[in-house]
Amino acid sequence: MSFGASTAMASGEYPEYGIQGPEAFGGTGSSVHLHVDDVDAMTSQAVEAGAVLMMAPQDQFYGERSSKVRDPFGNEWLLGSQIEDVSHDEMQRRFSAMFADAE
Repeated sequence: MSFGASTAMASGEYPEYGIQGPEAFGGTGSSVHLHVDDVDAMTSQAVEAGAVLMMAPQDQFYGERSSKVRDPFGNEWLLGSQIEDVSHDEMQRRFSAMFADAE
């Protein structure tokens, strides 16, 4: 998989070498958080290549636009693009407001 100038590699299972995919354990126990230039475009590209969309791109309180996909091997990827710089105090204010609205 190519992400701009970066390449990430994933493979199928090789049980004879003790390598099993996430689905062998009923799902993944981890997620890769990958920062990209354009999360919307990367999400579309991933889905077109066979990934399952788990969370459509959306703006987050911490200043990132993010999405989540599961690749054909069962690995989960959180894709994100920074959309604004958010101070610690502002991030805390937004976080607290988000949960105050949920009550």
